[in-house]
Amino acid sequence: MNFQVETLDTHEVRLTITVDDDLVNKARREVARDLSKQVRIPGFRPGHAPIAAVIRAVGGQDVFDAEVADRVAREVYPKAIDEAGIDPYGPGQIEEVKQSPYQLVARVPLEPKVDLKDYKSIRLPVPSVVVTEEEIEQQLQLIREENAIVQLVERPAQMGDLVEMSVVGKQHGSDEEVLRFQPRRGMVLDVDREALPGLSALVVGMSAGEHKEATLTLPDDFDEESLRGKQIDVAIDVQRVNSRTLPDINDELAQAASSFSTLAELREDLRRRLTEYKQRQADQEFAMQALDAFTALAEVRYPPAFIEDRLDDLLRDFKEDILDTEGLPFEEWLKVQGKTEQQLREELRPIAEQRGRRGLVMRELSRAEGLQVSDEEIAAEVELTARRYGNRQAEVRRVLAQNDARTTIKNNILSSKVLDRMVRIAKGELATEPADRPTEPAAATTAA
Repeated sequence: MNFQVETLDTHEVRLTITVDDDLVNKARREVARDLSKQVRIPGFRPGHAPIAAVIRAVGGQDVFDAEVADRVAREVYPKAIDEAGIDPYGPGQIEEVKQSPYQLVARVPLEPKVDLKDYKSIRLPVPSVVVTEEEIEQQLQLIREENAIVQLVERPAQMGDLVEMSVVGKQHGSDEEVLRFQPRRGMVLDVDREALPGLSALVVGMSAGEHKEATLTLPDDFDEESLRGKQIDVAIDVQRVNSRTLPDINDELAQAASSFSTLAELREDLRRRLTEYKQRQADQEFAMQALDAFTALAEVRYPPAFIEDRLDDLLRDFKEDILDTEGLPFEEWLKVQGKTEQQLREELRPIAEQRGRRGLVMRELSRAEGLQVSDEEIAAEVELTARRYGNRQAEVRRVLAQNDARTTIKNNILSSKVLDRMVRIAKGELATEPADRPTEPAAATTAA
């Protein structure tokens, strides 16, 4: 056996294996023997029919040659891969079989390769977090509305009222129901906050027990994509009309809505919580900016099979999400959307490529920086998770002790460490620190 290796632009190699005649003849005899045991050939005992009779019995030369090629490949392919020093990503595919001399031509995907380049030179501007007085006022307005005094009234609805109602929408001019709307606590009549644009204006003037039918044209940016720009016929039934009286923003509101005695204390608490929230958001955004910067700098090579595998994973998760969120089998959802699975697969391809590249860069950085996860860290995470389940802690610990769960926990911790290291490098915090300094996942690592 000898072989030739041709490197392809797709991060694959074409491996041509020339096979000794003795091995090929042996494979032919073994295939003929095995097939003659499986297929009854008149005039011959099982396992003893000549090759020509076997070929006729199994459907021709092409079928027989395919069986021989498979037998030969199982014998020589692993040896050729090993001797050629090829690091395959996955199984190769036989592209061609040549008969004289006998050669197998295989296309072999290579393990992805990442060159991080000069990643330690990456620097990004650190965002500053500022909470404005306007943002605090917005929060106070929300608190004010949450503490509004609601009273049942016997009059037609007005703007600002809290109206309990049901709304059924049908495709304009047909009986096809396209939406059903019944807010559990009622809807505040406010054109700037309505879930169904134009509904508040229709409800104004209606009283409890009243029914109205009208036609609405939904905007082009409506949440439900299939209804954007469409006309729908709505049937509105009002059950109750409630007035809303908003309290003044003062010390009394602070006392009613919180544990604070004064409005000043409430304002200060809102400022603190808003600052913490915006800082977490900024940290997460900075972590993703760092990840994108590392990914953009790196040279990443992978075979087509790598992205197809990522697409398989993404599509599997997508199907589960559709069932959970929409309550529809995936095939039914595709019919509603007017798509094929292949069309959806192509729509998801850019996401799969982005995630694939990011994942490869993170894996390579963990190697370059020597980041690891200890058994103690896994045990601590298991314990932290179990404590959240009260009297089910023992059950949760048993589940998390399984190999698959431990692997997931390990990968999550490692991802947090990698993102944290990227953040520190991008901020310039590690410029004077040793590479093996212990890492503590920062808030930004929740972006993993």
